[in-house]
Amino acid sequence: MQTAAVTTTTAWRWQATGTTWQIHHTGGVDEALAGWAAEAVARDEARWSRFVATSEVSRVTASAGSPVPVDADTLDLVEAACRWQRVTGGLFNPLVGRALAAWGYAESLSTRPAGLAASPQASAVEGEPVVDRAAGTVAIPVGTALDLGGIGKAWIAARVAALVRSSCDDPQLLVDAGGDMTAARGDHRVTVERPGDPDGEPLARVLLREGTGVATSGDSRRHWRNGDGGRAHHLIDPATGAPGAPAHATVVADDVVAADVLAKVLALRPQLIVQLAEPAIVITDGCVDATPAWSEVCAS
Repeated sequence: MQTAAVTTTTAWRWQATGTTWQIHHTGGVDEALAGWAAEAVARDEARWSRFVATSEVSRVTASAGSPVPVDADTLDLVEAACRWQRVTGGLFNPLVGRALAAWGYAESLSTRPAGLAASPQASAVEGEPVVDRAAGTVAIPVGTALDLGGIGKAWIAARVAALVRSSCDDPQLLVDAGGDMTAARGDHRVTVERPGDPDGEPLARVLLREGTGVATSGDSRRHWRNGDGGRAHHLIDPATGAPGAPAHATVVADDVVAADVLAKVLALRPQLIVQLAEPAIVITDGCVDATPAWSEVCAS
């Protein structure tokens, strides 16, 4: 396996999972540990990306309707996705891969831009993966495709955080997976970018306590127009099988996986912010709503 390239500026930094990964530290993460972390991300991406033909995700999709043997880590990740699917009443659904491809996001954006000549006729995404822990298999319904992109990236970020925390004694460790961040050790002040203006004044500055995570989801980054003028993005609403309405949500939670899933749900259903206990903010049509807990994490 090729060693992932790592360079350092104010943090160790490398490209993976279609985004920029960073490990922020105060000097305790050396080049060897950073390279080890980058290689771990590369191995996980090779297992869990729908864009890798030999990945376990791709094998499960290719054999839809039949159980497929996968490794123990993949069982854990798919089980977590199933739990979140049930907790969110199906608003989070790991079977949106076919809908994503149908709307024009069939390949990694590093390979070619998303888009098609015409937008498809959408239909609801139904079903749930079946995990057989005893047999070590995962099965998905015929006509569906497994996509672990968002939750997979957050899951990998949590794994990297555990790796660097157990491998060095640096008092300030932060893992940033393209904006999905987890405070591996120490408290950190992080910025939340303003939708559509990543280089402008941040939307907020948030105090991220040790062990917690923050994630953002919405239509402002991976979006495109198909040839018929239809606007599309990567956040599929399982109820319709089409990209959700424009929205942008950020959530701070007890771990980065929960933050990622809840941000996705909130971006699809902004009105659910009134039911959320976690610190969260959502922007729709220029209107900003936040939970009462949001003000508690905002840092000056």
